[in-house]
Amino acid sequence: MARRLDRSFFRWNLLLAGAVLGWAGAFALGPSAEAGETIRVLIVKDFAGVKVSGEGLSLQDLKTGLAYLKIKGYSSLTVDRGSGPRLRIRGRPLTAGGFQLESQGAPLLVNGRYYRHKLKFVPGPNGDVWVINVLPVEEYLAGLVNYEISSQWTMEAIKAQVVAARTYASYQKRARSGEAYDVDSGVNDQMYGGVGKEDARSRRAVRETEGELILHKGNPVFAVYSSCCGGKTEEGEQMWLGDFPYLRGVECSYCLDSPHFLWNYSLEGGRLGMALGNPAPSARILKLEIEDRSLSRRVLKLALHTETGRRAITGKEFRRLLGYDQLRSTNFVVAEKDGAFHFSGLGWGHGVGLCQWGAKGMAEAGKDYRFILKSYYQDVEIGPTR
Repeated sequence: MARRLDRSFFRWNLLLAGAVLGWAGAFALGPSAEAGETIRVLIVKDFAGVKVSGEGLSLQDLKTGLAYLKIKGYSSLTVDRGSGPRLRIRGRPLTAGGFQLESQGAPLLVNGRYYRHKLKFVPGPNGDVWVINVLPVEEYLAGLVNYEISSQWTMEAIKAQVVAARTYASYQKRARSGEAYDVDSGVNDQMYGGVGKEDARSRRAVRETEGELILHKGNPVFAVYSSCCGGKTEEGEQMWLGDFPYLRGVECSYCLDSPHFLWNYSLEGGRLGMALGNPAPSARILKLEIEDRSLSRRVLKLALHTETGRRAITGKEFRRLLGYDQLRSTNFVVAEKDGAFHFSGLGWGHGVGLCQWGAKGMAEAGKDYRFILKSYYQDVEIGPTR
């Protein structure tokens, strides 16, 4: 059980922090002592306050490096929003634009999950608190595997996943160098939930591919991937603005055994209208027309017909509004019957780049991870950056 901080101890530390404000240089944070490249992972957002627990907690001002607290034993702290763009500790008048927390013992517990190394707390854009886990890239990858796929898959498929994830992280780290974090821990980037699902096989895949990236003309590629492509991958330019010559659509016959290859979803017209952002009765969807598809048969544009008129929407936005777990891909057909719309589709995800279930099928057929990666990303090399 976490012990409560003694009031006098806390006040003493507040006084100490105030006394040393003029000594900022002496308390400034030095370079990271951790070996290897690190990654900044956004692990918490949309919360007004966050509770964190750990052994031997050490708290510092993120901007100045001033040491506020150093607590022996196991303890807990709550970080929440103060006034304006500032955070506070346990509702007390210890505020700053951001804090850094480290533990001298076991991993830190945040929202029921354990994380190693450093946590940064910064104000979020919506009156919330952001928590960013800063840790070595290779440790991040070991924890990622069982959130994205299963470490019980054939080892070559796990290695393909690890190299793709490492490359994606490297690409985003460069692209977001001026931002507060490199990757989100949710579906917007890569799934990561701390150290709880690490195991020997995930660590082995990371160790045996250490430092390897997917490179196009010597640079890490935008190594996106999805669960199941449904038989053919999508062109990168259909999903994101930019030039991605290595993200071309390819045939994939290895994901047929995926439980996500075929799916069905139904929704009544009124509920469909509400899901698309208008709760008025007149927003009931009467008809859906698919107006444009990509070469891989994914829906690019739809027309929605209601009692008050017609509305155009992209397939990408349509899926986002209905929910990624409901409308599992934009590769679908739709039929209307008795006021309800029935969707039947192929695959799960955007379908660009690596197909995870396709990689599994290839590995089971005896292909190695380099062959798998070069099958989904064109004109690339596998290796460390030059």
